[in-house]
Amino acid sequence: MDSGSVASLLFEAASLMLIGMVFVFSFLGLLIVGIHLIARFCEAFPGETAEPPAHLKEPSANLSRNNQAVQPGIDGNVIAAISAAIHTHRQNSKK
Repeated sequence: MDSGSVASLLFEAASLMLIGMVFVFSFLGLLIVGIHLIARFCEAFPGETAEPPAHLKEPSANLSRNNQAVQPGIDGNVIAAISAAIHTHRQNSKK
């Protein structure tokens, strides 16, 4: 292999690398500009925000002793039974 072909291959590799880096840099620059344009558009024309559900407006009113939300259709005895079963399972699995 002569030195002329190696030099031309290295020049071709360097030029391809430079073209690739310019392409990636340009793409990322356009992406940043696009994100800024979208942010300005959203600031200029804010949409209507959805109102949170009623059970999330006052979470302290619907919390049980264990900081778990109580659903209106579930009986307290069922929650106590499930909690006891989980506690028993955890105690048995430690042994």
